[in-house]
Amino acid sequence: MPAKKITANDVISKRLRAIRADNDITQAKIAKRLNMAQTAVSRWERQFGTMNAEQIVTYCRIIGANPEEIFAEYCKERSIRR
Repeated sequence: MPAKKITANDVISKRLRAIRADNDITQAKIAKRLNMAQTAVSRWERQFGTMNAEQIVTYCRIIGANPEEIFAEYCKERSIRR
Protein backbone atom coordinates (compact mmCIF):
# COMPACT_ATOMS: atom_id res chain seq x y z
CA MET A 1 0.00 0.00 0.00
CA PRO A 2 1.49 3.39 -0.95
CA ALA A 3 2.20 5.92 1.76
CA LYS A 4 -0.38 8.62 2.31
CA LYS A 5 0.42 11.70 0.28
CA ILE A 6 1.66 14.29 2.71
CA THR A 7 0.55 17.87 2.24
CA ALA A 8 2.08 21.10 3.42
CA ASN A 9 -0.99 21.59 5.57
CA ASP A 10 -0.37 18.27 7.39
CA VAL A 11 3.13 19.17 8.48
CA ILE A 12 2.83 22.91 8.92
CA SER A 13 -0.41 22.95 10.91
CA LYS A 14 0.78 20.25 13.34
CA ARG A 15 4.10 22.00 13.90
CA LEU A 16 2.57 25.45 14.40
CA ARG A 17 0.03 24.04 16.86
CA ALA A 18 2.81 22.34 18.84
CA ILE A 19 4.94 25.48 19.02
CA ARG A 20 1.93 27.61 19.98
CA ALA A 21 0.99 25.23 22.77
CA ASP A 22 4.60 24.96 24.02
CA ASN A 23 4.70 28.75 24.31
CA ASP A 24 1.32 28.97 26.08
CA ILE A 25 -0.19 31.15 23.37
CA THR A 26 -3.92 30.79 22.85
CA GLN A 27 -5.75 30.43 19.58
CA ALA A 28 -7.71 33.53 20.59
CA LYS A 29 -4.50 35.57 20.79
CA ILE A 30 -3.40 34.35 17.37
CA ALA A 31 -6.84 35.16 15.93
CA LYS A 32 -6.82 38.65 17.39
CA ARG A 33 -3.38 39.42 15.94
CA LEU A 34 -4.46 38.06 12.54
CA ASN A 35 -7.79 39.94 12.73
CA MET A 36 -9.90 36.81 12.28
CA ALA A 37 -12.13 34.48 14.24
CA GLN A 38 -10.65 31.99 16.70
CA THR A 39 -12.55 29.26 14.87
CA ALA A 40 -10.44 29.93 11.75
CA VAL A 41 -7.26 29.31 13.73
CA SER A 42 -8.78 26.16 15.17
CA ARG A 43 -9.67 24.92 11.69
CA TRP A 44 -6.09 25.50 10.49
CA GLU A 45 -4.67 23.56 13.38
CA ARG A 46 -7.09 20.69 12.84
CA GLN A 47 -6.29 20.70 9.10
CA PHE A 48 -9.79 21.64 7.98
CA GLY A 49 -8.67 24.96 6.54
CA THR A 50 -5.63 26.24 4.75
CA MET A 51 -3.34 29.17 5.34
CA ASN A 52 -1.66 31.20 2.67
CA ALA A 53 2.07 31.90 2.90
CA GLU A 54 1.58 35.39 4.35
CA GLN A 55 -0.64 34.02 7.11
CA ILE A 56 1.89 31.30 7.92
CA VAL A 57 4.70 33.85 8.20
CA THR A 58 2.58 36.12 10.44
CA TYR A 59 1.50 33.16 12.59
CA CYS A 60 5.18 32.18 12.97
CA ARG A 61 6.12 35.67 14.09
CA ILE A 62 3.36 35.68 16.71
CA ILE A 63 4.48 32.38 18.23
CA GLY A 64 8.20 33.05 17.87
CA ALA A 65 8.86 30.41 15.21
CA ASN A 66 11.09 30.71 12.18
CA PRO A 67 8.99 30.33 9.02
CA GLU A 68 11.99 29.03 7.07
CA GLU A 69 12.38 26.18 9.56
CA ILE A 70 8.68 25.34 9.34
CA PHE A 71 8.82 25.15 5.54
CA ALA A 72 12.09 23.17 5.72
CA GLU A 73 10.39 20.59 7.95
CA TYR A 74 7.68 20.15 5.33
CA CYS A 75 10.27 19.72 2.57
CA LYS A 76 12.20 17.19 4.65
CA GLU A 77 9.07 15.20 5.50
CA ARG A 78 7.95 15.23 1.89
CA SER A 79 11.32 13.97 0.63
CA ILE A 80 11.24 11.10 3.16
CA ARG A 81 7.80 10.03 1.95
CA ARG A 82 8.78 9.83 -1.73
